[in-house]
Amino acid sequence: MDYQREPFYLRKKPFVGIHLTPMENRDLDYAREMYPKAFSNIQAQVEKECDRQEFAGSMMFDEYPDRLSLRRIANHIFDEVKKQEKTCKKNCIMYPDNQWLKDIIMVLLVNEMCRRRQKRRSCPRPFPPRW
Repeated sequence: MDYQREPFYLRKKPFVGIHLTPMENRDLDYAREMYPKAFSNIQAQVEKECDRQEFAGSMMFDEYPDRLSLRRIANHIFDEVKKQEKTCKKNCIMYPDNQWLKDIIMVLLVNEMCRRRQKRRSCPRPFPPRW
């Protein structure tokens, strides 16, 4: 079967079942502290939005989150970042291009969602699912 024509849900996923240890989580947090200032400001907005989206039944924890919902969340973050950029008087970060900013937001959003999904999978649930 040709990989390009194979449906996404049948593709082999090499990272399924891999969970990060607390040491690896600490490493990720430390690496995040080294982000440039422009990225750390965006990351703060991404984390704030992910905190709002983190509830039972959220699309963040769907088996396959849809691209349209991710873009909608990314556009909301983009609007917030642009608002901050307009209200800032001095020592402001000016982003070079709107499309560049949207791409960076999308990358940071997907990365944060994957991290939170991994953390949720590795935590034991208080009650087993009823099926």
